[in-house]
Amino acid sequence: MTSSGIPQAKTPQRRYLSRASGDSFGFYHDMIQSSGAATYLLGNTFEATIAAQHFGRLTLYDRQLIGADHRREPVHIRRDGFEHYYLQILRSGRVVSGRPGEERRLVPGDAILFDATRPMRSIVDDGDVVTIILARDQVEAVAPDVRRLHGSILPGSETGSLGQAVLSFMRCASSFPETSAAGVGHVITSMLGQIQGRSDAAYSDAIGESNLELSRRLRAEIFIDNNLGSDLSSAAVAHSLGVSRSSLYRAMQAVGGVETVVKRRRAARLRMLISRPHTAMSIGFFAEKVGFSSISHSSRAFKELYGQSPKQFRAALRSDAISAAQTLHPGRMRDWYGTIND
Repeated sequence: MTSSGIPQAKTPQRRYLSRASGDSFGFYHDMIQSSGAATYLLGNTFEATIAAQHFGRLTLYDRQLIGADHRREPVHIRRDGFEHYYLQILRSGRVVSGRPGEERRLVPGDAILFDATRPMRSIVDDGDVVTIILARDQVEAVAPDVRRLHGSILPGSETGSLGQAVLSFMRCASSFPETSAAGVGHVITSMLGQIQGRSDAAYSDAIGESNLELSRRLRAEIFIDNNLGSDLSSAAVAHSLGVSRSSLYRAMQAVGGVETVVKRRRAARLRMLISRPHTAMSIGFFAEKVGFSSISHSSRAFKELYGQSPKQFRAALRSDAISAAQTLHPGRMRDWYGTIND
């Protein structure tokens, strides 16, 4: 509580991890194991930035990941007895998630629900992901049949998209007071209660989208991620794939179009670069490196996605670094999950 009587925002606990720096993946593996899952390297590249906030019986994770495959299997379920629910929302990037053998590719804004008492898998090639952990009794008090939604990409409720609601909340999370967590949990569970009555047909994430369009979209997203500092106009991306601009337009419609994807991915990569500790490079240097035409352009795109400017984000990181108490570690995560599952 501040001296003015206004509830104080809860400072996120953060970690930056890179495979190039010792046993970073081992550390990430231990953190994920604390949450009741296993994780495996996906390819030869691994990098992660993680920010977490714990509010008693609600925990929020904001992660950028490259190269991680997460699995919660029967052995984990038997061993830890966790019963919470968690929502995974894709902000941008390439993520495949769902029940084992039934995984689906997410599009930005998608929310997928998991029941910790059942198996799941989430493969993050290069993604910017938000996860909210919710206590079981609080969810089922409002949505008693919510278990059937396990592994489903959730449709909209009467009040709109749950994924977009969570991402809107995340954009103001830097000023989110701890005392408001119950209100946020109530909004999320209320939306789940509205959604659980929807028909099974509502849960398809690719209605009307052909396998060819999915393939083209994936190829385009990979090309964009690998060439952020280059010309990424629609014409350039279409040429790289050997398709017409109209074909590319159809393939990218589900994710907002080429320009939107490029802007999101550049902002996400800028955040990861800024998050690297002990870097002396300026924000302007990084913004140019990932392809923004100017600092003002990068600032607008970054604020649209994350709710604050790159300068504000870096200042918050440096402020957090002052206190070792704000460092995320597996023991702290185990305590949080224990609280949620009491």
